Amino acid sequence: MRTHFAEVLAHESAVLAGVTDAAKLAGWRRRVVQELMTPQSPYVLALRQAVDASDRADFLGRWRELIAETVNRLLQSSTRGDTNGSSVQPHRGDVDAEQAAVLILAALHGGGTLSQIAQDPRPLNAALDLALAPFAPPPEARADDKRTEPPDQ
Repeated sequence: MRTHFAEVLAHESAVLAGVTDAAKLAGWRRRVVQELMTPQSPYVLALRQAVDASDRADFLGRWRELIAETVNRLLQSSTRGDTNGSSVQPHRGDVDAEQAAVLILAALHGGGTLSQIAQDPRPLNAALDLALAPFAPPPEARADDKRTEPPDQ
């Protein structure tokens, strides 16, 4: 597997393993947005890399699996009634972890592409807002999240 693919998967595996509640998910989100808004980051290079289709499919499939595992863990913590103040409380009926993972990955890829072209994080943030809505912390927990400022040039 290509170097950027392996680097992203190794990092995502470590980071996503630690996502156990909505606050940690928000931290992951902020970090991945920053990565996707940095033109030469491994994330940007991996997502736009023109390589063999099977390598790309393998990379995206593995990343989707990592995201699905995280979604499952978040859903299980909310059904157990964890009350640490930042557990995930789905806002919609049943959430399918596999479908949610595909949606999150599509938001990262599509929103990242639009944001890179516009040099503005708003498209990526909007896509992730929708994809992560079932897992979003309460609005007061997001008050410090700067969603409309473009990155420093």
